[in-house]
Amino acid sequence: MNKQLSRLLGLDQIFDLIEVPSDFIAAVKRHKLGRQRLSIDEIKAAYQRRALLLKKLGSEKRPKWDSLLAHISELNPAMYRNNKLSIHEIFELKSFVWHYQALRAYMIQQEVLSYEIPDLGDLFELLDPDGGKIPYFRLSTAYSTKLAELDGIRQTLSLKLKHRRHELLSEARELLNLPQLKEEFVLARQQQDLTLKIKSSGFFVLNRESVANLGFTLSDNMETNELKRQIAETNKALGLEEDRVLEQLSAQISEHHPALEQAVQTVKELGWDYALADFALRYDCCIPRLGEEIKLKQARNLPLQLSLEAGARPYQKLDLSFSAAANLITGPNMGGKTSILKCLAQCAYLLKYAIPLPAESATLPHYDFVYYNHATQTDNLSSFGAEVVDFTKALQQSGRGLFLLDEFAKGTNPREGEALATAVITYLVQSIHTTVAATHFSAPAQLKMVSQYQIKGIDSSFAQHLEDDLGSRLIALAKAMDYSLISLSANRTVPMNALKIARILGLPDEILKLIPPETKGGIN
Repeated sequence: MNKQLSRLLGLDQIFDLIEVPSDFIAAVKRHKLGRQRLSIDEIKAAYQRRALLLKKLGSEKRPKWDSLLAHISELNPAMYRNNKLSIHEIFELKSFVWHYQALRAYMIQQEVLSYEIPDLGDLFELLDPDGGKIPYFRLSTAYSTKLAELDGIRQTLSLKLKHRRHELLSEARELLNLPQLKEEFVLARQQQDLTLKIKSSGFFVLNRESVANLGFTLSDNMETNELKRQIAETNKALGLEEDRVLEQLSAQISEHHPALEQAVQTVKELGWDYALADFALRYDCCIPRLGEEIKLKQARNLPLQLSLEAGARPYQKLDLSFSAAANLITGPNMGGKTSILKCLAQCAYLLKYAIPLPAESATLPHYDFVYYNHATQTDNLSSFGAEVVDFTKALQQSGRGLFLLDEFAKGTNPREGEALATAVITYLVQSIHTTVAATHFSAPAQLKMVSQYQIKGIDSSFAQHLEDDLGSRLIALAKAMDYSLISLSANRTVPMNALKIARILGLPDEILKLIPPETKGGIN
């Protein structure tokens, strides 16, 4: 799906409404929305999982799920297969395993068992040899007797070094009669007598200087230098032993790779399913049924609904029912035909991602692609030229398509446009595709193989508002317009409402009087 189409149909706005509990699941969301080619079996399985979560979320508090998922960070399981790991990488692994095990326990408690949830308890115990039951990792001495011995030697040497340097500092304080001396300190250059005294004592060495200051640190003697040498040797031995332990631990971790890989995949699927179930609850969406007809009850063009309601304007939900062949919608200007087509397009695309649909209930076929004829904009062609090129490309796509034609060919002269629109619909009705077309042309409405629907339009009671100011008329018009569809038993000519709408919008009567009587639709 191209970006122009996504913006035009409001899909970007819908996707933005899907909130995710963590950066990890945000990355999953980007990946999922970047993949359109789900098979029908994958769509059905995904909807089944999301239906289960939707039911669970409707009867329990969501913050528990939010908290559990929010603490799980992204992890690349491939890194933990046959690789020597760093302490940082093992730290990340232990954190993941700790939070995953908590999530797994909650899934079992809530009987959310439609996922593979391997038990990583043995892996956690491997990473937690001290039994601390915490999500943080350190290279414990429990992994190696030698590591414990060397660590003990280093601690002893470090303590001796600390004690001996403290003795040196005490001796310096006493001999220099400076009881406040520290191991490191700074003197101003103008303190020349004190500086000379410190330098000549032999207890301190100059370690840094600037234009204004001199920095000193306690110097070592033979004993402290020897202790430092021994500590360096011990650290070297410790490094070698730590490398050996890490290599051994990495090999043991690698044995858990298949279960770890499955656990990461489960978190991804559950996180995305949870985000969509949460979306469905917040916006009253349903899990659709895959079928051969289009049946939407109380369907909503969600971006339009939210926009209208933000402005304190009502939104009318729609019941839509179309056959799998060709369908024609006629009705007044500003009557909602474009909104209906966009709503259908949104639902068809959301189904391809197995996203719950903004409707009370829904049945839809699975379409390989969706074509909407106002999706392409170009500087090289006219709107009509771009429409023809884009439509031709759509016909060349493989599989079964949903063709949504919004006043197809209106960008050329009316006579040729009407003939072209009629030919296109005639061609499509004989194909495997489903067509829903909105038009003001009369000829397509006479096609016998096309199911025709008409938008009810403006309630006759609107006449009492004709003398109001324009703003009041527009508000009254929105309330008086009935966007529901009437299925016509026989093909009828397209209703003529343009003159009525023009008068409502304030076109002077002096102009309307110049129109031949046989053309006028009038206002009751």
